[in-house]
Amino acid sequence: MIKKWYSDCYRRNLVDMHIADWSPEFLSEFSADDYYDDLKRAHIGAAMIYLQSHCGLCYFPTRSGRMHAALRGREDLIKRLVDKCNSGGIHTVGYYSLIYNTAEEERHPEWAMRDGADGLSPHMKGSRYGLCCPNNPGYRAFVEDQITEISEYFTLDGMFYDMLFWPVLCRCPHCLERYRREYGREMPDKPDPADPAWREHIAARVRWMGEFAQYVTDLTYKLMPGATVEHNYASAIASDSSNCGSTELVNDACDYTGGDLYGDLYNHSFTAKYYYGVTKNQPFEYMTCRCDSTLRVHTVTKSEDSLAVEVMLTAAHHGASFIIDAIDPCGTMDKRVYDRIGRVFERQMPYEKYCGGEMISDVGVWYSTTGRYNGAGQPYTSKTASVGAVRSLIRAHIPVSVVSNSASGSLGRYKAVMAPAIAGISGENREDLIRYVENGGKLYISGAEEPELLRELLGIDITGYTDESVVYLAPTDAGAAYFGEFSEKYPLPFDFRLPKAVMTGGGDVLAYLKLPYTKRSDSRFASIHSDPPGTATDIPAVIRAKKGKGTVIWSAAPIENDRREPYCRIITAIAEYLIGPGGITVTCDAPRQVELVSFRDGGRVYISAVDLMCTDELIPIREFDIRLRSDKAPVSVTRIGGRDREDSPAEYIWDGSGITIKAGSMTMFDMYRIELA
Repeated sequence: MIKKWYSDCYRRNLVDMHIADWSPEFLSEFSADDYYDDLKRAHIGAAMIYLQSHCGLCYFPTRSGRMHAALRGREDLIKRLVDKCNSGGIHTVGYYSLIYNTAEEERHPEWAMRDGADGLSPHMKGSRYGLCCPNNPGYRAFVEDQITEISEYFTLDGMFYDMLFWPVLCRCPHCLERYRREYGREMPDKPDPADPAWREHIAARVRWMGEFAQYVTDLTYKLMPGATVEHNYASAIASDSSNCGSTELVNDACDYTGGDLYGDLYNHSFTAKYYYGVTKNQPFEYMTCRCDSTLRVHTVTKSEDSLAVEVMLTAAHHGASFIIDAIDPCGTMDKRVYDRIGRVFERQMPYEKYCGGEMISDVGVWYSTTGRYNGAGQPYTSKTASVGAVRSLIRAHIPVSVVSNSASGSLGRYKAVMAPAIAGISGENREDLIRYVENGGKLYISGAEEPELLRELLGIDITGYTDESVVYLAPTDAGAAYFGEFSEKYPLPFDFRLPKAVMTGGGDVLAYLKLPYTKRSDSRFASIHSDPPGTATDIPAVIRAKKGKGTVIWSAAPIENDRREPYCRIITAIAEYLIGPGGITVTCDAPRQVELVSFRDGGRVYISAVDLMCTDELIPIREFDIRLRSDKAPVSVTRIGGRDREDSPAEYIWDGSGITIKAGSMTMFDMYRIELA
C-alpha cells in the first residue's frame, strides 16, 4: 500500500481568503514569501491554500470563472506560493468552495438555490452568500471546468472542497423536477419531522448531497491522479438538523475525515471520537480557528494555552490538528500569530511518533447523523442525547467511542453500546443492533423514534405520548440501584412529554411514568411554582429485558440529554451495569474534568490525560491513580516527556489483574507509555 502524505502529518494550516475585490487595496500586499515564512515559523507540515473562495473569485487565471482583481498583472500570485511550499517540504492542499459561490450566482442567477414561495435566493434577499444548487446541470458543468483548470495549473497533494451541505432546502426548478422524476409526486413544502413524506424528502437530499460529493471526488481522481480528496464534514456535527444533508454519504467520498468546529472541549472530544471512528484513513483532521472564539472576531487571538489544550486534545485522540487563520483584507498576516502557533505545535511534536494503534473503548455511543430530528416535537435528538451520553461517560472516566450509521458489523468490539434517542437508521442498522444483542451484546436505548426496533428488542408498543409536559420516572425496587437518590416518592423529572409504552413481552420494569397532580395548562395547581409528582401510573418508562444472549435497557426519557450531575450518575450506573463483571479497561480517580484517552499498539498501551476544564489560567491537577486492566505484567511504565521535560519512569503497582499508575500532578496534558510483557 502506498503511503499517503497525510499518514504522518499532524500539523496543518489554512488561511481564509474570502476577500472581495471591489477595492484595489484588497490583497495588494500579499507576499508568497511572507506567507511561506509564517508557515515555517509555525512548523506547518501541510498548508491548505485558497484557489477560490465563497466570493466565487478565483486565485488563478481562469477561463470559466472570474479571477480576483488583485491577480491582474501577477496571475501566478498563488501558484508561486504553492510551488514554494512544494519545493520547501510543505504538503499542499487546494481549497475550493462548492455551493457557496457569490460571483457565479450573480453571473448565473438561474443556478441559485431558491428557498421560499417567493422564488428568490437568500442572496437576492440580502445575504452576503450566493448559493449555487448542485442539482443544476449548468453549475455542475462549471464545477467540472473549474477543477479541470486547477488540475492543469497547479501541482497539489490534495483537494479540499468546502460547504458540502444544504444551507437552505432548495426548491429551484431542478430540485423540484428531480424529486418529481424520482418519487412521482411533488416535493413536500411543510417541514414536519413526524410526516413520513417529509422524512423521505430529507432522505432524498441526503442522497443527493452524497452523490454530488462522490461526483466531485471521482472527477478529482480522474484529473489529478494520486491527489487526495477531503470534503468539509463539519456539518455532520455542527448542524442540529438532518435537513442539511451532511451524513456519512459525504464522508464516504473523502480519503480522510475532517471539519471545522467551534464548541467547548467536551464537544471537541465528541467530534474527535466520531471522526476517529468514521475516517477511512488515520489521522482524522480536527480544524479549529486561532481567533477567540470564531473567525468573525478577526483581531482577537486565543491565548497560547487555550489553543494548546485544543491541539493536545486532538493529539490525545491521535488526530491531526488544523489551525485556521484569516488573511487581512490587504493580504498580510500577523507573524505573532504564527510564532504562537509554532510554540503550541512544539508542545505536540514530541508525542506525534506515538500516534498509532487502536483506541480502547468499553462503550460505543451510537450517533445517527440521519436522526437529528424529533417526530414528537420534543427538545432533543440523536445528536444532543449522544453528546450528553459521551460527556457523562468522559466525566465518569469510562472509555468511550462514537459509533456511526456506517459502523455496521463492528459493534462486537464494545462491551456495551448506547443508542441515545436513536432515529433515522436504516434496516441494516436495525438488524445490526438486533444481531449485536442476540450475540450477547449489552444495549441501552432511549426515546421512541424507532418503534420497530423497540418492538423487536423488547416486545413493547408505543401508543402515543403523555398529554402532560412535565413527567417523572418513578423507580421500582428493581431499578433502585440505577437511580441513586430518586425514588417512587421523589422521582426523576423531565420537562417534556414522554412516550407511553405497552409491554407485550417479558422484562423487568425499572421505572414507571409518574404524572403531576395537574397539567401545566390547568387553572388548578398543587404548587404555584412547580408541578410536583402526584399520580402514579402503570405505564413502564424504563425496562430491562433479555434478547438472545444479550441484555437491553430502554428508557422512555433520554436521561443522558440532561447535563445535571444526578442524571449523569444514572447514565454512568447503567453503563457500568452493562459493561459487567469484566470491568472498565482504563479508568482513574482524577477529578471528573480529566479525560483519559487510550490506545493499544501491539504490546504497548498509550494513555493520554487531558484537562477539559483547562483555561487561560493553568491550574495543576492533583496527583491521581490510573488503573489499566491487564493480565500481563508491565515491563516498564514511562511518563513521556513533552517540550519542557524528558521521559521519566512512572511509579506503578501490578497486582496480577491490573496496573495502577501513580500519576503525578498534571497541568493540561500528560501521556504514559506502558510496555507489556
